[in-house]
Amino acid sequence: NTWIHIDGAFGLWAAGADKLNHLTAGIEKADSWSVDGHKTLNTPYDCGIVLCKDKEALVSALQATGSYIVYGENRDGMLYTPEMSRRARAIELWATIKYLGKQGINDLVYGLHKRAEQFAQELSESGFQILNDVVFNQVLVACDNDSDTEETLNNLQELRECWCGGSVWFTKKAIRISVCSWVTTEEDVTRSVLSFIKARKQILR
Repeated sequence: NTWIHIDGAFGLWAAGADKLNHLTAGIEKADSWSVDGHKTLNTPYDCGIVLCKDKEALVSALQATGSYIVYGENRDGMLYTPEMSRRARAIELWATIKYLGKQGINDLVYGLHKRAEQFAQELSESGFQILNDVVFNQVLVACDNDSDTEETLNNLQELRECWCGGSVWFTKKAIRISVCSWVTTEEDVTRSVLSFIKARKQILR
């Protein structure tokens, strides 16, 4: 009687890339999945997607009841979302998927992965520690100690060449890179790495 849910925010889109879809092997065994459109496909922010095997379970969890509520004969969107009214974000999501097509999604998703690999390689060559296996679009970066990592992150954010947030990886402070824009080029990555180097130098003076 266990319900298995997969929060696929970034990662579920790996299923759309021929060279990455092995990462999602077995996800079909879950009962429900969620994935963001904005984090990978660059749709408007609130284009979230929920997939559920059991329609009745989804409706019973989200349906609001009241004597004043009138349901239509056809599929009623308010039965499948927490809100009873919202903008028709499905249109933007549909338009993006329709425009990109299977090959376009493949190229976009795999392109994010390649830029993440580039980040990891160039930062490693510049003396930074790469804490994770870069299997998708996330890179966790650290300096020699937590203090240097935090100061480098603060300096990096002040430089405004690229934006990264902080994280913790097995108790170790890290700088988290999420490559999530289809327009990010190899040159953008190299320029961002130079900003990392500059940010670190500011604490070593």
